Amino acid sequence: MFFPLLCLLQSVAPDTVSIRSIGQPPAPGAIIDSVHYGPPQLELQTRQGIARIWLLRAADTFFVAATIPDSTPYWGDDFVVSLDTRGDGGSNPQHDDFQLYFRRTIDSSVVFRGRLGRWEPPKGDPDWRLGAERSGGGWEVSGRDGLKSWSLLLRLDPVWLEGSEGRLPRLAVRIYDDDPQGWFAWPLPTGTPQPSSIERTPDLWAPIR
Repeated sequence: MFFPLLCLLQSVAPDTVSIRSIGQPPAPGAIIDSVHYGPPQLELQTRQGIARIWLLRAADTFFVAATIPDSTPYWGDDFVVSLDTRGDGGSNPQHDDFQLYFRRTIDSSVVFRGRLGRWEPPKGDPDWRLGAERSGGGWEVSGRDGLKSWSLLLRLDPVWLEGSEGRLPRLAVRIYDDDPQGWFAWPLPTGTPQPSSIERTPDLWAPIR
C-alpha cells in the first residue's frame, strides 16, 4: 500500500521557491517580520494560528527564519529543516541530505545526516544533543521564546546550497506542537498519510534558488 501511494506523491512536483535577497544579514535573536523582510515565502496553518517562514540570502549566506504561534510552551515543540544539498532527491535520506531538528529548548536539538536510507545522529550516538553549542559545520542557530509564539533563525554557509550537476538544492520544513498536538509540514502533497513522513522522502522536497 505504501509504495503506490509514494509513487502518486512523487508525481506531484513541488514548485521552485525563490530565496529573497536582503541587504544585511539578520542578527542572531532578531525579530523577523514582514516589515523588515517582506512577506514570508511559506505559511503553515497550525492549530494555534499561521506559522510564517522566510528564506533569505545576504551576500552568499542563506537564512531560514520562522515565527511559530504557540501559547502552550513545551521543550519538545520543534521546527525541522530538511535539506538535500545536491538536489538529487531520492525515496529516503542519503549522505548529501541533512535534517536540522531544532527544539524550542535549543539545547535538546539534533542535527542528523542521511546514511543508508536513514537519519543518523552525530557519531552514531542516539543520545547526542546540541547542548550549549549553537553552531556546527557551516550552520548557526538562534531562537526567541515568547508567551504566544517562538521563533528561530538558522544561518547556513554557501556550501549547503551548491546543488550538483545543474540541480537545485531541495528543502522541506516541519513543525510539531505538543498542545494541541499536531504535525505540520511543507510541502505537503494531497493524500500524504502523515506530515512527518515528508522529512523522510527527499523526492517530495521543493527546489529552492
